[in-house]
Amino acid sequence: MRNLLPLTATSSYKIAFLSPQTFEETQEAITALKDGEIVLFNLAELGPVQAQRIADFVSGSACALSGHKAEVGNGVMLFAPATAQITVPV
Repeated sequence: MRNLLPLTATSSYKIAFLSPQTFEETQEAITALKDGEIVLFNLAELGPVQAQRIADFVSGSACALSGHKAEVGNGVMLFAPATAQITVPV
């Protein structure tokens, strides 16, 4: 086991898991993105109109912050700040 090397490059990203019930609760996601956190957003419990409104608002905010987004499941979205990259397999 003498040939093992320590991993020196570790990620320091925080991940915020949010499941908003109202539109007003989306501000927490915007604040997390501004702070450089990755946001995992669960909108599956909301109605389709409210979920779309919230997703559009947070997507626009992420775009304004030069961030990234990806839908990772039914009603589950991932938003990342500009310093993080999302890689989605094809």
